[in-house]
Amino acid sequence: MAWSLYSSASHRILVAEEIMAKVDQAAPQKDDPVAESDHTEKIKAQILDKIGKPPRLHNVEVCQHHNGNYRVNIWEKLDPTGDSAFTTRVHIGASYYLKVSDSGEILHSNPPLAKLRFPA
Repeated sequence: MAWSLYSSASHRILVAEEIMAKVDQAAPQKDDPVAESDHTEKIKAQILDKIGKPPRLHNVEVCQHHNGNYRVNIWEKLDPTGDSAFTTRVHIGASYYLKVSDSGEILHSNPPLAKLRFPA
């Protein structure tokens, strides 16, 4: 009786291992990791050049979508409120939806890129 329980448990483990091996083999592999060009740094530089660098810049977030389309969010630090000296509050100060060429040049922006006025 104990042998049959052990045998059936061992069989289930072997079957599960075979299934996992097939799943691992069937997983699609990326042919070329640079097939989709990532122009993140070039886009960041162009954006900051065109709108100016906010005095409380926290981060420039560039998200690649499809067909050369990108979303860019300019994150800015907010003035401290006195609640805590250890936390930094940030918000999106500006956001753009871009069409970018294959070489990373910005072709179109919504809203249009223009110098921003920053509070003193």
